[in-house]
Amino acid sequence: MMNYIVRFFLYSLLLVGSFQSIHAQTSQLYLHTDRDYYLPGDTVWFKGYFMKDGAIARDLHNMYMKLIDEEGKEIRRSVAFIKDGVTASYFTIPAGYPGKEIFINANTLLDSCVKSRPYFKKLGILQLSSENPTSTVEKAPEFRLVQQPEGGILLSGLENTLLIQTLDSRGYPAFVKGKMVDDKGGDIAEFMTDSAGFATLRTIFELDRRYMLQWEDPLGIKHQDNISPVVQGAKVALVKQDSLVLVQLQTNQPSQLVHVSVGIGKRALFDQEFNLKEGKKTNIPLKKADLEYGILQAVVRDQQKVLSRTSLLIGDEQIEVSPIVSVSSTFQEKSEGSVTVTLPKGEKMARLSVSVVDAEVGVDTTQSMLTDIYFQPLSQQPLVNPQLLWERTENKNLFIQGQTWDDSYCPSSELTVVDPPLEIQGQIRLKKGSWAKFYADYLDEVNKGKKGNLPVRGISFGYQYPEAPRMQYTELMFDKNGRFAVPNSIIFDSLETRVIQIYRKLKFTPFTVQYKFADPNNYRYPILIPVQTANASRKQLNNLKGLHSDYFTMDAHGNRVLQTVQVTRTRRQREIDRLQRRFRTMEPHTVHQPDSILLPLTDSVVIKTSQSLRDYIARKVPARSVSIILNGRFVGGTGAVTKAAADGSILSNIAKTAKSDPDRFKELDQQNQLSFLDEDVSNYPYLKFYRTYSSPVYSGDNVLLVFEYSPAEVNRDFGAADYHETIAGYMPPGEFYNKVYPTAAARLSAGLDTRLTLYWEPFFDINKDNSFRKFVFYNNSRNNGVWVTIQGLTETGKVVYYRRMIKK
Repeated sequence: MMNYIVRFFLYSLLLVGSFQSIHAQTSQLYLHTDRDYYLPGDTVWFKGYFMKDGAIARDLHNMYMKLIDEEGKEIRRSVAFIKDGVTASYFTIPAGYPGKEIFINANTLLDSCVKSRPYFKKLGILQLSSENPTSTVEKAPEFRLVQQPEGGILLSGLENTLLIQTLDSRGYPAFVKGKMVDDKGGDIAEFMTDSAGFATLRTIFELDRRYMLQWEDPLGIKHQDNISPVVQGAKVALVKQDSLVLVQLQTNQPSQLVHVSVGIGKRALFDQEFNLKEGKKTNIPLKKADLEYGILQAVVRDQQKVLSRTSLLIGDEQIEVSPIVSVSSTFQEKSEGSVTVTLPKGEKMARLSVSVVDAEVGVDTTQSMLTDIYFQPLSQQPLVNPQLLWERTENKNLFIQGQTWDDSYCPSSELTVVDPPLEIQGQIRLKKGSWAKFYADYLDEVNKGKKGNLPVRGISFGYQYPEAPRMQYTELMFDKNGRFAVPNSIIFDSLETRVIQIYRKLKFTPFTVQYKFADPNNYRYPILIPVQTANASRKQLNNLKGLHSDYFTMDAHGNRVLQTVQVTRTRRQREIDRLQRRFRTMEPHTVHQPDSILLPLTDSVVIKTSQSLRDYIARKVPARSVSIILNGRFVGGTGAVTKAAADGSILSNIAKTAKSDPDRFKELDQQNQLSFLDEDVSNYPYLKFYRTYSSPVYSGDNVLLVFEYSPAEVNRDFGAADYHETIAGYMPPGEFYNKVYPTAAARLSAGLDTRLTLYWEPFFDINKDNSFRKFVFYNNSRNNGVWVTIQGLTETGKVVYYRRMIKK
């Protein structure tokens, strides 16, 4: 399997210089995470899918993401790289996050419609150190009945359909029986809800009567709800035929002038005026072939208000398909399991992502790929358990009619929005009031160079990727405001930079650089989190019974302590890790730990003024004399250097002394080797001090290891001003480590396996030439069963959704 980093790097090379422009629309996106519940400090792996006009969006490059806490506070923001309608990356839940839920907000430049809003996804957080959720006593559920007339209005003298839905206080469907009665004592009709809580009543309503619903909830409590008043006016219905959908209008008034607007998703189809007549239906035909999958809406208005509205899902029988899946596993400790996935019949290609999760980790029934792409962008209110209701509803149109959808559409416009891959931009900043002189001096140097036919110079821009062995340099030009851009700089994760002014006359001017990668305006949408139901959240946690037993221990104070804790590295530690990788081949092996690690380039004195390595050591190393190992080679001690330096004639007489006084030559040779101590400390980014040290190279007390930049990296101009910074780029792509136990010996020697995610593969694509694929996962030490989730999109824009629990 190709490494994700390599894959995305190849994508970026293909995209440079080839970006497209897109018209103002709204995006449909969905994020599939490896699981729905996480511990603080866990890594969240995700794949993003992006659609436009019912098909895979191929002209998007950037997804702007915010991580939000339960109170709506922004925790962090990032940008993910999109290629051919998908992205794949990961992020970490903050190690000390105290909440029980955390939210992802995301958007793209397709969300240029004024009334569009960000996508949101909820993740559950397991707080294992908090009160045991299984001890919570739940209140008895309460029940409510929701009624919705077809078209939103009951017209007198005409046949009307009344939609009924019954739910409990958690948003779950309730089975009830009841009847409709009028105020004259008549029983009109009986009803009984289905497994999704839906029922319909169809009858002719009279203007001179009031109607009620009498029903009994599962606890035996009787209720009576008034039905909406019967009125005179106009209403709209959407009627399916073989190849058409009819927008059907009717009124119970002699004549009525109305405006009718129709759209699908966020795309407007038409807005037109009609004159309706009593007793006559007006039918407006729409070809199904001209409509993409999505929610079709029709709204009737007069000059003052909305009279009637209705909705219909186009493609309700085809919009969601399920692959053919077979799962086999013995469900023994760390045993092998296999999953075979076959394309749905009639499909030629599918872009999929798959995950296998411990069965005791709960799943979130509030969202799925179908609900996030087609339902959530249009819902005016948070959807409660939409996937559960959708799966249980036999007549899918009842679910669609039972929701409140946003009927505002993105206006069509010839204005194009450009979405190129992001590049690094920067601006040189000086102290207030000093830029004018600096730039005047710069132009003076440029003009001097022109007289000598020398090229115009700019700044030296150094950059180094986290895993790269050394920094690379390129020269960049800046404008009259100090702004510059780094071409073809599509980066992932982060990039360490080093900026140096090239002209000698300007090198000593202290400066900073303000970088920009993602434009803050592209995160412009307000934070969005759904209204949560506490009882529903508690029920999800109750499903996690026993999960904590293998994952924490008790300390001396009775507090629960996680066995494995991911510690977020500080910036200093990250820099130490980078330098350790950079110089690991030069460091002699030793079993001792350094007493202190020094990073001169982060020292405030070094940043502000020029300082030699000798002065830096005297200031920072807690010893009067030290033995020095430079780049893995022992070169001597600072005490001998101080003594020898008093004789100004030593360096000029080294060769002569070598013959006449070998012992004296040894001291002089040591001084020659230690001459680097008088160079600028900025050329030596990494020092380690040991009070006791033992290695094949040297053993002793008060030992200092010094590591030097390579010649290509060194700035030999003492005191030259430069600026270091680590900047973030695209969210890092990476490859999830799928644990493998190839032999019985490997299983026996591995110890306790506490993984919650057993398998994750974001690029599980299937095509007609290879219509089925198989993958293998390995159980953890608990092996009580697994959740298998497969989601994605077909080439025709259909949603692929499969989620099953496979028990032991």
